[in-house]
Amino acid sequence: MTTVHITSFFEEEYVRRIREVDERLQVLYREDLVPPPRWPGDHAGPEEWERTPEGDEEFLAMLGEAEVLYDFPRGHVEDLVEVAPRLRWVQGSMAGAGEVAQKAGLGETDIVVTTAGGVYSGPLAEFVLMAMLQYAKELDHLRRDKTEKIWRQGAVGSLENKTLCVLGMGSIGRAIATRARPFGMRIIGVKRTVREDDEAWDYADDLYPTAELHAALGEADYVAVTLPGTPETRRLLDAGAIAEIKQGAYFANVGRGSVVDEAALVEALQGGHLSGAALDVFEVEPLPEESPLWELDNVIVSAHTTDVVPALINAAQTDLFCENLRRYLAGEELLNVLDKRLLY
Repeated sequence: MTTVHITSFFEEEYVRRIREVDERLQVLYREDLVPPPRWPGDHAGPEEWERTPEGDEEFLAMLGEAEVLYDFPRGHVEDLVEVAPRLRWVQGSMAGAGEVAQKAGLGETDIVVTTAGGVYSGPLAEFVLMAMLQYAKELDHLRRDKTEKIWRQGAVGSLENKTLCVLGMGSIGRAIATRARPFGMRIIGVKRTVREDDEAWDYADDLYPTAELHAALGEADYVAVTLPGTPETRRLLDAGAIAEIKQGAYFANVGRGSVVDEAALVEALQGGHLSGAALDVFEVEPLPEESPLWELDNVIVSAHTTDVVPALINAAQTDLFCENLRRYLAGEELLNVLDKRLLY
């Protein structure tokens, strides 16, 4: 038997689907021993939640049996290798699982980590397209004029023939590009390296390696950041890079807040170098009350939840985990294996 321990909240219908994958699976799950969801689809739970000492003892007993984990266990990330000696594979519930895997000390082990890459791509891409469209069509002005009963006629913008620079051509970047192209946008992608046979060419009109980031930003009417948080990407968009973005461009970030120098971004927004921004991620979360971003009318602030579409996400999470369980039992290559060196 292969023992699987589900360590974050899952509705019973999805737990049942996981149990039905194969009769060789022993699936352990105790709803009372995982953080309760704050909303449908939530896997993290309230920050202040803790198990009772008795509950933690029972939870540790299950971790000690587990060969496979669904998600990183609350309260036992940093000591995971010690408390789960039989562990061989962790399926993360997040696309950016690299930072948590690093915190758990899995980089120096042979424990496989797989991510939820692709699960959240559609909703995140919709957020970016929503932001670009509302900016191009001046939705804020339309709402203001309606409130004030002003009949104001004049020209508006369009996404057609505009250049969108997508930083990171993984599943999220590709989802954004796929949705932007029908609007007649030119897509340029930025990725760590570019090959002639790169699959990303199917989604972009041009590709730039990260070393040529500034040149790519200089062409952009819109910028969409989808990069994960790694030492390599930390503050990749610093003041110098932001200054290279075309004057008046619109900015969106659905990757990680650590990729952007937030102070430099605020300065560019306040000074008019950037015309606006749509942000789902921030350097510090929750976004502090004193952050200038709260006060800027040209900024959309989303509390890192724009990808939470419960029915869609939970079903996709379960589909991915069940497929990977089948592959694991068959000795086949798993989907979305984390590169522990690159952390994505």
